[in-house]
Amino acid sequence: MSSENQTPDLASVMKILAGLTQAKDQQQAQSSTQTSSAFSAPTPEIRSHGSATQPQQWPQPVNPSVMHHQSLQSQPVNNSKLVDSATIIDWSAGLRCVMKTVAKHDHVLQEIRKMIKVQHEHEEQWWRGREALIEKQAAREKGQKKLEEVLKAVGGAPSSGASNTSPEELAKELETFDMKVYKAQTQMVREMNGKLRNLGVPFFGTKSELVRVSGKVDATNGTGMNAMEGDKSMIDEDDLVKLQRKMLNILEDLCND
Repeated sequence: MSSENQTPDLASVMKILAGLTQAKDQQQAQSSTQTSSAFSAPTPEIRSHGSATQPQQWPQPVNPSVMHHQSLQSQPVNNSKLVDSATIIDWSAGLRCVMKTVAKHDHVLQEIRKMIKVQHEHEEQWWRGREALIEKQAAREKGQKKLEEVLKAVGGAPSSGASNTSPEELAKELETFDMKVYKAQTQMVREMNGKLRNLGVPFFGTKSELVRVSGKVDATNGTGMNAMEGDKSMIDEDDLVKLQRKMLNILEDLCND
């Protein structure tokens, strides 16, 4: 989801980043599906699970109950009657859990509003930086052409060295910028997911033993674990990502109320 004041063409930048992510995934054998900015309409570049040997790449607490307690020290929560959000893999149960949490603890929505604000500020900053780079490249290219025209007029020879205004060089420079944005965005999403986990939001920080990794082979029968459709005690990582996106939509709606 996007801010109302977000630059109209920001979606195109996000689409470019998604393409870069896909290329990077092929090189590093990693998936990046954690959320395109945690509260934007999710796109492929935000997915950040892990390889087949690592069920999840988002931060996992050594002891979820301890981490949850530490994150809410200033406002103690009576967990004796609450379901551990790290064990929820059903949408209905997750929705009930988050509604109870936000109803009892106002600070949860306050923290989420801050996260949304930070995300939108960063997206706009990245967009402005990209636009500034494009303008700088155009000015540099124009200046190079004028210089060559002057040299030609006085009988001078044009520069024979490598030009930093060739289409290839300009594209490479822009790609480098986009990759820096991608890395910054990935880090932002990782931190946001960690905060959501510590706030007790379901589907973030789900216990790894409950997540069925796509393509992972069951050592007992050599079949893909995704074929175990009858197993309701686990959830496919792709389905978990879908639940994360649905939950983010619910959280933003609650913040806008």
